[in-house]
Amino acid sequence: MNRSKTFPFGGIRVDSFRSLTENRGVQSLSLPSLAVVPLVQYHGARATWVVAVGESIREEQLLAKGLGPGDLDVHSPTPGILQEFREVPVPGGGVSSAALIRLDGSFNRTGRDVPVRDWSGWSPAELLEHIRSCGVYLESSTLDKAVRLPEASVGLDDLVINGLQPEPYLTLALALLDERSAALAEGIEILRKIYSPLHTLLVTDRDDTSPWQAVSAISLPGVELVSLEYKFPQAQAGLLAKTLSTGPRCLIIDVNGVLSVRDAVVEGRPQIERTVVLSGQGARHPGTYRVRIGTPLFQFLKDAGGIKPNSEKIVVGGPFQGRLADNLASPIVKSTQAVLVLAKSEVNTGVSRACIRCGSCVKSCPVGLEPLNLYKLLRQDNVVQARNDGLDFCIGCGICSFVCPSRLPLVETFQRVQEETSRG
Repeated sequence: MNRSKTFPFGGIRVDSFRSLTENRGVQSLSLPSLAVVPLVQYHGARATWVVAVGESIREEQLLAKGLGPGDLDVHSPTPGILQEFREVPVPGGGVSSAALIRLDGSFNRTGRDVPVRDWSGWSPAELLEHIRSCGVYLESSTLDKAVRLPEASVGLDDLVINGLQPEPYLTLALALLDERSAALAEGIEILRKIYSPLHTLLVTDRDDTSPWQAVSAISLPGVELVSLEYKFPQAQAGLLAKTLSTGPRCLIIDVNGVLSVRDAVVEGRPQIERTVVLSGQGARHPGTYRVRIGTPLFQFLKDAGGIKPNSEKIVVGGPFQGRLADNLASPIVKSTQAVLVLAKSEVNTGVSRACIRCGSCVKSCPVGLEPLNLYKLLRQDNVVQARNDGLDFCIGCGICSFVCPSRLPLVETFQRVQEETSRG
């Protein structure tokens, strides 16, 4: 398989900000006394409640059933009493119906020894069914959309485990590679049994010197290790596939997703918690935290040490593709990768001015678009011509807005129109 250092066009090299969370391990936070569990756990989520107000809820109990193929089930992060259903704000904007569960009763798993299951005799279809029944969310590289696992009969040319740092500050993969390398190896083997890929690759950043690499060749037999240059947005699925020259049947899953697959199969664990990076110079204790889904952002920030005075912005996700956290009552959901508390020095602010036609947005676009021309067309409400000129190929990486000296809201405009178009 041919290799290249990175994707061929555009992109930018930026500080990784790994030093903020380096060598801190993964810490577990306390359980929420009131879990706020939304139906909308990721973009496009569709589910319906199967529980009622006043019901006594068990830890890991099914709360909502996905409505169609690819829609994920939602499980309770804690035992308790379902007090009410309420419309709540969710990360990324909008509102969702949410179950409010007051902590009460005994735990099925937390604090108990849970036996592991021998999956070696299960068929690929049985393995897939166990994964799907646990509501496992697999990260997409496009905002907070989910990756849907194909049927077992599809087979794969390439199974790619994405261990790259996707954006500055987002060091989750690095922490998990160090802490759970053995579990990752088992998760990879489960996926290999399901799909029988011709090639399996674990892709990491070239400048990652984590100790797990010293034993990876032993713990991952049959898995090719590939190190790539740290460049944004190299972790984006389409660009990564191009860099690796993968075959047409390719499945790319991030490290956290592989571990969730492993936990669902080996321990029968529904996805009721997230490992979340807290970073930025405004956070008192940046690090990687294991937190229950349904924990409000304000409680997450408090339990993780709080924020420094005069912090400028709180962002859910990365600095390029994340969304401003305008309501700290929003809960942690399955698609929450990171929470950034940014100081003024970390925020790229300024007043929008007229374009100076410097060409920076064109030079930096990793998919070869001309952002300025698309922006002008959309300002003229000419959506049809903008789509003809490639609007639908925009991956929402945010580079064009970042490099624009005139501070034009380029990617924000593209995303707004794309979302409006997708809603019909």
